[in-house]
Amino acid sequence: MIDALYIAESGLTVKQKQLDSIANNIANVSTPGFKANHVNFMTVVQENRDANGDMIGTQALGVAVGESALDLSAGKMQQTGRALDVAISGDGFIEVDLTNGEKAYSRGGRLSVDNDGFLQTDSGHRLSASIQIPPDVKRLEIGRNGAVSATLDSGEAIQLGDIQLVKFSNTNDLHLLSDNVFAAGDSAAQSAFYSEAGENGLGSIEQGMLEASNVSLNQEMMNMMLAQRGYQLNARLIQVSDQVLETLNNLRR
Repeated sequence: MIDALYIAESGLTVKQKQLDSIANNIANVSTPGFKANHVNFMTVVQENRDANGDMIGTQALGVAVGESALDLSAGKMQQTGRALDVAISGDGFIEVDLTNGEKAYSRGGRLSVDNDGFLQTDSGHRLSASIQIPPDVKRLEIGRNGAVSATLDSGEAIQLGDIQLVKFSNTNDLHLLSDNVFAAGDSAAQSAFYSEAGENGLGSIEQGMLEASNVSLNQEMMNMMLAQRGYQLNARLIQVSDQVLETLNNLRR
């Protein structure tokens, strides 16, 4: 009965983590570029050994939260017409600079111009391509291949740079830092491949578009009902175990 209490308690903990993840997904169903996050579980097992150290069996001690899994599938494209809205149609990420000097990766979104005139994400991360926008720009164009050009107030057309895309062979080691910005672990970084947009299996960059969240509200609601049911069952197991222990204590008196 004591083991049942510990196992049920671990079940309550992981179900609460799952409900928190589902709630976060639902809250971001309208956030451009948001990627759904799903909690994985693993069974906690204890190995039983004899006096010689040989394993004689295993004993389940409950469950624990494993690594979270990001769903990196593409969301639907939404047209905005805003010159600084960009989305990636297909595979790939845009490399950005973090304030600590490290690199991170974005799927695009609502870009803006920082105080020094450089393009940055809506999270305030400057694009690694270091594209600086002149103050007298009349029209800004971002091609599907990532080429950035501008027409000045004087009518002069100039090239400002190119936005390359990054593709990862191992996306399991990508970790969400903030909305639509990801950090690459060692194995992901080692599998990074840089190329012009639209080439070598990479997607194209679409100006005036935003990638919608890939959260499926119907799926998340179903997951929530299942998680709530699991939470209730574990809570019931604790209640029943407590009643059995109380009965056993009464029998001993």
